[in-house]
Amino acid sequence: MKINKKDIVEIVSNLLDISLKSIENIDENENLMNLGMSSISCIKLVVLLEEKYNFVLKDEDLLIEKLNTISKLVKIIERYLNT
Repeated sequence: MKINKKDIVEIVSNLLDISLKSIENIDENENLMNLGMSSISCIKLVVLLEEKYNFVLKDEDLLIEKLNTISKLVKIIERYLNT
């Protein structure tokens, strides 16, 4: 399955209650914690992404440091889907 970065951006936008236009203009390496992501919203994000892309993150990947940018989210999802 091909990862669509725009889909991930939309999910993050909805979850963090940030306009899509605003979040599309941020750098893909911007720390999402600076945009309001908390540990709780990170867990919600993981659940949404696991459901959308039909995979389950391993415990060692459930660290906020590994999931706190759009770029990291895309890479980790691609890694799971390509194994």
